[in-house]
Amino acid sequence: STDGALTVNLPHIHTTAGTVNYIKQIAVPASEGRRVFLRIGGAASVADVFIDGRHCATHRGASAPFTVEITRLLHPGTPATVRIVTDSSPSLDVLPTAGREKIYGGIYRGVELIVCDSLAVSPAASLGSDPDTGTNDGLWIATDHLSPARVEGQVRLELLTPSDVSAMAGSFARVRFLDSDGNLAAQSSLPVMGPTLDIPFTLSDPHLWQGTDDPYLYDVEVTLFGPDGTQTDQMTTATGFRTVAIDPTGSFALNGRPLTIHGVVLQRDRMMVGTALTPFQIEEDVALILEMGVNAVRVAGGRHSDYFYTLCDEVGLMVFSDGPFTGAAYPADIDFVDTPAFRDNGRLQMGEMISGLHNHPSVVAWGVFSNVSSRGGDPVSYIRELTSLVRDLDPSRLTAAGSTQDGEVNFITDLVSFDLSLGWESGLPDGVVLWLDQLRTGWPDLRAGISYGAGASILHQSERLERPSPTGGYHPEGWQTFFHEEYVRHAVDAPGLWGVFVSNMFDTGEAKVQPGSLTASTAAGVGMAVDDRGLVTFDRKDRKDAFWLYKALWNTTEPFVRIAGSRLDGRSERRQTIRVYSNREEVELFVGGRSQGRRTGEQGIFEWSDVNLRPGLNRLEARAESVAPHRISITVTSDAIPQPQTTPPVAPPVPPGAGIDL
Repeated sequence: STDGALTVNLPHIHTTAGTVNYIKQIAVPASEGRRVFLRIGGAASVADVFIDGRHCATHRGASAPFTVEITRLLHPGTPATVRIVTDSSPSLDVLPTAGREKIYGGIYRGVELIVCDSLAVSPAASLGSDPDTGTNDGLWIATDHLSPARVEGQVRLELLTPSDVSAMAGSFARVRFLDSDGNLAAQSSLPVMGPTLDIPFTLSDPHLWQGTDDPYLYDVEVTLFGPDGTQTDQMTTATGFRTVAIDPTGSFALNGRPLTIHGVVLQRDRMMVGTALTPFQIEEDVALILEMGVNAVRVAGGRHSDYFYTLCDEVGLMVFSDGPFTGAAYPADIDFVDTPAFRDNGRLQMGEMISGLHNHPSVVAWGVFSNVSSRGGDPVSYIRELTSLVRDLDPSRLTAAGSTQDGEVNFITDLVSFDLSLGWESGLPDGVVLWLDQLRTGWPDLRAGISYGAGASILHQSERLERPSPTGGYHPEGWQTFFHEEYVRHAVDAPGLWGVFVSNMFDTGEAKVQPGSLTASTAAGVGMAVDDRGLVTFDRKDRKDAFWLYKALWNTTEPFVRIAGSRLDGRSERRQTIRVYSNREEVELFVGGRSQGRRTGEQGIFEWSDVNLRPGLNRLEARAESVAPHRISITVTSDAIPQPQTTPPVAPPVPPGAGIDL
């Protein structure tokens, strides 16, 4: 009975661990011979599907969509009741078992009813995944040769076919490649002989997908024809052709051209909606990422929605897609459980991710693990097993990992990104200089990048520059700004690194509330813990100062100026250092209408020291050529003019290079 049940719209989430029943009556097509499927876009973390009370399938994992066939449980022309039971309770055999990310329960993406002819492209293909819960659309575009002169490969199809083999006689499949203007670029066809079909193709003089510089896509159209020539199915997907590799110098290369990764870490979370993101909200996230001038995104914690990857294909963002094997962020968590069920689930989810995202040119690397520890057992053999699986399923992409430790674990995947905490959890940001020296000396051949971040609330402003406690409830924005300025000076584009990922693009929900930790309730009336390392607030309404710093550094096409520290209004000292971020060559600062001189910047940072403000209200304006000026007001509460501040930022004592011991 559904008496007393709540009516909800999908996508939908809940924040309490446990089971939730989603129930809906559906109309069943009356025509015989058709096959019916349910596609669930995402359900956390275990989902069981029932039709009229009869169990159909179980899916274990919150990240990937899955499709189940329900034909055998239906009566044509008679309505059926679909029940999907989701269970978000913690489990030691469903990954991830640990991590910082907030895990919400529920069906957080949409559900589709798919009706197919007896000859059709399968909506429930299962390459590398459970055959009862397929994760892709039965279309796999594989490339054997790619050069500026031609692309050779095959379109692999998984098909639904009639049970009577003789009924397929005369059936055939046609594949057409259409360029961006809709013109035919290549075409192939083969007779349908069974449930799998590899159709070879050759594309001459291909227009390659070149990231944000030129994200060129082809439409791949697959059409199936029955014995009498009647079309039985058609689907079209967009794809692009490119190569990714590590060149002899250790640099990341796209189509053979070295390219430094300027990336951000993206969590699939947003205030008030969690992971139940709408297409408009995903578009807004991608637009903010592009505004900052980023060329790559590391999607943490699992797979994003299909629409996100489609947008990345279209705009040229490269994606490093993390798998579900995530390290423990808290002492009580276990991230590796050496049991057959844990190992099987990790393999299953990696296969689902690769199967579902393979045709997206934006995906350039598969993240095998992220910051795992030896808590629960030594994970090295399992990491090697997962890495081998990924390379077997998809040799065309790189394998990657996030790390917080030394040792052999860093040499298994093609790339490793160290998650640094220097300047946030310990030490000062300039400790990264010593860390990089140790990296180059101790591991000169390691293909390393870095990820880093520090927390900030736009409601917390302080004149005193000192490192706050990460688990405390007070995170002044000024420390985050200082932190990122130091990493920009010392680490971004540093020799020996293939790239950086700023962590995070947006504030995100925390899995657990630590004693005294910052909660969103202090800012927006939502009682949950927040990881406030984002460059943009949890609700996407405010860009923090560090956002403008990276925009000045990486966005070369959208001129702007921005005065840093604009939210620190009341100040006790008349003598101030004013910094401006801009991607222009020269900036002029005005105080009360009087010029303080022009400055040329370094890495997007322009600085005026010892600017003498007057008591009371001061109006500041930054100007640059061909760009709207930025104006702020600063109120000074003291009449005295103090001596310049020479004391360095304050932080607890820490051994040199602490953070990751090489």
